Order: sequence, then structure tokens, then C-alpha cells
Amino acid sequence: MTTIMQALRDYFLTCPLMDGSRINIDYLPERGVEYSIDTTPATEVIKRYVNGDTQRQYLFVIRSVNDYGPDTLQNLANSGFYEQLSEWLENNSDHGVFPVLPEGKTPLKIEAQTTGYLFTTSPQAGKYQIQCRLVYRQKG
Repeated sequence: MTTIMQALRDYFLTCPLMDGSRINIDYLPERGVEYSIDTTPATEVIKRYVNGDTQRQYLFVIRSVNDYGPDTLQNLANSGFYEQLSEWLENNSDHGVFPVLPEGKTPLKIEAQTTGYLFTTSPQAGKYQIQCRLVYRQKG
């Protein structure tokens, strides 16, 4: 059985910006260039319908560890990745390109909810993240 998290990982594996990089779940190493998809606590049900269906949201964070330091061009590239990722999500959502969700769940929207930002650094690595949301309808 596929889970929403597995569907998201499969979806981001197709992202040309990630270019075949390793995509972890709830894990980010201290160095290297890797990504992680992490769950975020949130109210799941947004709306209830009289037929028992619900509109739900699944909040998650895309995080990365990147080369980092005084090189302005490297740091611009790191930040620019998240701008492009946000645009990729918006374009996919506009064109109906969504993760393949488990049976009974129909995706409605996938989006970035924040800009990407640097959240921690070490002398050689920076960790960046962006908050995202998948909205879907679940049969009752």
C-alpha cells in the first residue's frame, strides 16, 4: 500500500531541479547535497461534505543540505533552488500534475506555503527548507 509520504517522495524524484539527488524521509545528513521530506503537524481535515467526503491537507517540509560559506554565488544558487521549486510546484498544480495518491484520495493542489530559507549552518554546510502543502479530497 502506498502512503502519502511515499507518493510525495516518488513525485519529487521526478523533479528536474533535484536531478537524481538522494531524497530521504525525515532525515538530513550533516554534509553533502541531499534532500529530505519531513512531515509537519497540522489540522488534517479542512472541510467536511454531507456525503462523508472530506477535503484534507498534508503539510510537509522539503529540506536540503548544501555547500555553504562565504561564496555569494553558491549561496545565491542555494536560495534560487527554492524559488524554482516553488514555481515548479505552482506550475504542476496549475496543469494537474500531482503525486499519485493512495486509493480514495484525489489531489487538488500542491504548493509552497513559504519561501525557502536558511535555517541552520555549519562551517561547510547550510540547511535550507521550504514549507509545502498537498490538498486532497478523501472519499468518506
